[in-house]
Amino acid sequence: MTGLQRTGWGAYAVVLTGTLFGLAAALFGAPTEVAVPLIGVFFLIGALFRGVLPEARASRLAVRAKATDVVTLGLLGLLLVFGGLMLLVPREWIVG
Repeated sequence: MTGLQRTGWGAYAVVLTGTLFGLAAALFGAPTEVAVPLIGVFFLIGALFRGVLPEARASRLAVRAKATDVVTLGLLGLLLVFGGLMLLVPREWIVG
């Protein structure tokens, strides 16, 4: 078992790497409709990790109570995914 696995950095590293990947994609020219939902998906993965993993393995994702962390990460992830996908809706559908 490596040091990352023993201290619970694995789940945090996945979420952080995915989020940085989404930000880098937006920075280097990927459409916002792709980059924002990508970040949201990694927040949803973080919510899944926080809900499934024991405290020792998800320690860096654990900020508050488990239920609060799962709801917060899940809601933020869903808002990012749906907010990014809403950018695909044509403007004339919104404005009229």
